[in-house]
Amino acid sequence: MLIAESVDIEEYLQNRDIPYSPPGSKNVGRNSVGISCPFCGDHEYSGDNHLGIKIDTKQWNCWICGAGRNKHILSLIVKLENCSYKQAEAVLKPFAHSDMSLLLGRSETPINVPYEQFKLPPECQNELLEPHRKYLESRYLDPGYIFNKYKLLSVGPISKRWKLSLIAPVYFNHRIVSFLSADITRKRMNKYMKCPLDESVIPINSTVYNLDNASNAVVVVEGITDVWNIGDGAVALYTKRASSQQLKILSTFDRVFVMLDSDALHSTSLNTLSPAYQLAQDLSAFTDTEIIELTDGDPADLLEDDVRSLRRELFGR
Repeated sequence: MLIAESVDIEEYLQNRDIPYSPPGSKNVGRNSVGISCPFCGDHEYSGDNHLGIKIDTKQWNCWICGAGRNKHILSLIVKLENCSYKQAEAVLKPFAHSDMSLLLGRSETPINVPYEQFKLPPECQNELLEPHRKYLESRYLDPGYIFNKYKLLSVGPISKRWKLSLIAPVYFNHRIVSFLSADITRKRMNKYMKCPLDESVIPINSTVYNLDNASNAVVVVEGITDVWNIGDGAVALYTKRASSQQLKILSTFDRVFVMLDSDALHSTSLNTLSPAYQLAQDLSAFTDTEIIELTDGDPADLLEDDVRSLRRELFGR
């Protein structure tokens, strides 16, 4: 039987793209997350996300229809995934971690698969192919520098899963633990694809990209192309909202500048803070936190002169 307490529920919700209200947001306790109830839905008089899930025990309950009292988290996953209990347990298994504190200490102990068993896609080439060069140039980046700096790999047209993409290894404590792919054609629905959880040493949402190139202060951005444009000191969440493990990592820095995409400054619900302000609020109790607001676009769109000015202001270089 799956141990409910070992499940990182935020990691599951993010992986499944299920909207949720993070801990401490309006009508959500500091030890809970809120989602739309799959049994009764949202209501005009109550707002969104009125089914609460405890982060520690995973007890869940809808305060509108009463669903979930004293039930195991698997019963909720069965409803969300429209599957059997056995299938629900298999769905949650990649998000169950025996000791989440290993990450904070940057332990050498693997979480999912041993380091020696981790493999990048075999079709990867340690060569900057011409289509991949043109993709980086189209983003106003120096192709050769970015390819070598971030140890990127190219995948050509012969691949079922990763064709015509750049593979960006994800490092933790200077060792590769996972990877992310970027579609260089910009035509696929998912422009960025993560390494499967069961093939990663550490789940990608339990890391931040470019962590090993950060010092005392960091700029938190959403995507890997944002990091490529800003450079050392920038780390990416891969999404708009931080997981509990990402918050633990970010809380260890002396200063954190939150610079998410411009649309992350606005909330989609009256009951929740925007992703940028929620992240700043979550970190403010642990470190000096400041929001940098972009009028439009994202950090990857900043011009070279703007990046230089930003770096001088934040890092003095």
